[in-house]
Amino acid sequence: MKKITFVALAALTITACSSGPKFQVNGDISGADGKMLYLEASGLEGIAALDSVKLKGEGAFSFKQPRPESAEFYRLRIDDKVINFSVDSIETLQIKAPYVDFSTAYTIEGSGNSNKIKELTLKQIDLQKNVDDLLHYATIISATIFSKTAWPRCSITIKRM
Repeated sequence: MKKITFVALAALTITACSSGPKFQVNGDISGADGKMLYLEASGLEGIAALDSVKLKGEGAFSFKQPRPESAEFYRLRIDDKVINFSVDSIETLQIKAPYVDFSTAYTIEGSGNSNKIKELTLKQIDLQKNVDDLLHYATIISATIFSKTAWPRCSITIKRM
C-alpha cells in the first residue's frame, strides 16, 4: 500500500511540475478553411516550430505554451504570411485576421507590445513600398537619360569640348 501511495504521489508531483505557467493564443482566421496555422518561436538561433492546427470552418484556433522566463518573440504563420507578437508574462492573446490580408489586417488584444510590433510592421511595409517606387522611378529616369538616342548626342557634345 505504501508503494502505491508513493508511486501516486510521485506521478502527481511530476504532473504538477510539468504544468507550470502558460501563455495562450486564441483567435479566428476567416477564409482559411483547411489551411495549416503554425505557432513558431522567433529566437536568436532562428525560427522554431512549436505547434500547429488545421483550421476548420470559422477558423477558430487555440495554442497553449509554457510561459517564457523573459520576453520572447513568437509568430503565427499561414502559408508565407506572418503575424509577429511578443509574450512577456502569463498572457492570453486574442488574434483575429482575414486569410487574405493576414499579415496586415489583423487585430490583437492582450498585449500592448504586440500592438507596437504591428504598428512597426505596417510602417516597414509602407517604407518598403516607397523604396520600391523610388527604384522604379530611378530606373525610368535612368533609361530616359541614357537611352540609345540620347547617349550618342551626349558623347558628341563631350568630344567637342
